[in-house]
Amino acid sequence: MKINKTLQILLMVSTSFGSFSANAELQAIDDQELSNTVAQGGLYLSGEISLNENGGPISDSHYGQCDELGKTCGARFAYKIGSNPDNGWYVIDDWKGEISFEGLTIRSRRIDGNQRDITGQLVDSAGNPVAEVDAVALGGDDGFGGDGASFDKEVLEIGLPGTLKFNDYQYKVGYASHSSPVGQTNYQQTDIYGVYIDGNVEMTGNVLIFPTADR
Repeated sequence: MKINKTLQILLMVSTSFGSFSANAELQAIDDQELSNTVAQGGLYLSGEISLNENGGPISDSHYGQCDELGKTCGARFAYKIGSNPDNGWYVIDDWKGEISFEGLTIRSRRIDGNQRDITGQLVDSAGNPVAEVDAVALGGDDGFGGDGASFDKEVLEIGLPGTLKFNDYQYKVGYASHSSPVGQTNYQQTDIYGVYIDGNVEMTGNVLIFPTADR
């Protein structure tokens, strides 16, 4: 199995004067300039994953000739539950294709019952910036059943990329007698279902990871 990965990680820091990439030259600023700077830290990720771009095993009784013109055998992942030797193997088979994305973000977010914009600035119900003493408590409309104010902690927010692009992405899920057909004369595999995606999947929203206890 050969898996090629290309992952480009961009760390973007936004300021009131614009934005600069992580490899920009750092410059010192005085206290007055720092006090006028609004910054938002976090990770902005873009990447591409190619699965078995150059094919799999060259020759096999189960897969056939994988180097013949126009044929590329996919990767394979097999796992067994329990130590009983009579248990079969669950497999993800013929796994290949490309996935690319842009705009996956990772940042911290404070949940305190108030409404904030992407920079963490308190805003009113219309999205206008307000001072903390004038912030509008959202009550039961804070998205957390009114528990935001009592929670009052930071969580990890993973912002989903706007679009996932799939290029001939496919795999099959099945149940097999052995982890691999290589060297097995009585190998059997039953495919349960298969997936094929060629196109774009639009995504919205984010995933919040909550702490389970104070440390």
